[in-house]
Amino acid sequence: MRFLTRSLMSAALAAAPIAAGAQGLSDMSLATIPQFVSLKIGSDATAKTVSQFTVPFLAVVPFGSRFNIDVATAFATSDVSVDGRSQSTISGLTDTQVRANITLFDNAVVMTVGANLPTGKYQIEEDKSEAAGQIGNDFLIFPTSSYGSGQSFTGGLAFARSLGSWNVGVAGSFRKSNEFDAYTTAADTGKAVLTFQPADEVRARVGVDRSIGSGRLALGVTYSSFGEDKMLNTSYATGDRFIGQASLYVPVGTTDLYLSGWGLYRAKGEQFGGVSNPETVANGAVSLGFHLGSLLVEPSIEGRSWAVDGVKAGLLGNGGLRLRFGVGAVTVVPTATYQVGNLYDTADGTSIKVSGWRAGLTFRVH
Repeated sequence: MRFLTRSLMSAALAAAPIAAGAQGLSDMSLATIPQFVSLKIGSDATAKTVSQFTVPFLAVVPFGSRFNIDVATAFATSDVSVDGRSQSTISGLTDTQVRANITLFDNAVVMTVGANLPTGKYQIEEDKSEAAGQIGNDFLIFPTSSYGSGQSFTGGLAFARSLGSWNVGVAGSFRKSNEFDAYTTAADTGKAVLTFQPADEVRARVGVDRSIGSGRLALGVTYSSFGEDKMLNTSYATGDRFIGQASLYVPVGTTDLYLSGWGLYRAKGEQFGGVSNPETVANGAVSLGFHLGSLLVEPSIEGRSWAVDGVKAGLLGNGGLRLRFGVGAVTVVPTATYQVGNLYDTADGTSIKVSGWRAGLTFRVH
């Protein structure tokens, strides 16, 4: 899922410190956030376990106070097993994103030019296709949802200004994608390579935030419009997407209260062999941050629902714990989350149990 992958990258880049007045390579910041996810789908001997270990690598190179370049890629191993025996595995680098940002007019305008470089895993063989397909689910959400999406170029422009007590931002971007060889399949004459042409994308976003007492409220809406994907001389459209996000931070004495939520609506589209029905995913979370000296302890609960064409398709609950503490000049942030829920057949309502856990570790150098 593209927007979640980019959110992860942005969060990790933000965790890397950028020195004020930095001028070049000597002030470059680096970060990595290893993550592991293991989800069991089903409850009997035929249950599938989908697991993924991802290590993103990120770098920010500032050139003065108004211009910087950031680079992001990842190494990921994804596996699907049944009864402890691996059925499909894919491993390798993902694509590399390179982005240049320049800030103008007293931080009121940001111009961005970016490129997706095809360093990822391509021409996926049939025995790896299940592992590659399982991680792309919009509801279960794996840190790496795709190993490669082809070469593409993006240009964007964002404006921000204050209106009374509110800060308002408006942004737009356009992504142009090139075709690439995506899959390798068996054929009578040997192996056949399938070429895929991703759709171009137009994206617009509006965001606002303001102070509320000692806390802060932030709201945002993103709209993405896609053209037609093409493969095997067939065109199809995945459907436009709307994503809403909201967060509220409220300090209560020495405790931090965080409320957050996001929602995804994907409009009706087309896929090979028929219609791609519209779907919605809604997610809400509550966390409390307890400051115990230099240690932050932050338990959280989270709920997520999924519907396809208005019919219940999934429910998932998460309970997590995040710690933050310092070791010399390094801030360490370990996280762990347990998940449990169900997937539902949209035709007859039968359910399949889902359970598993996630873990991550962040190191930030001051």
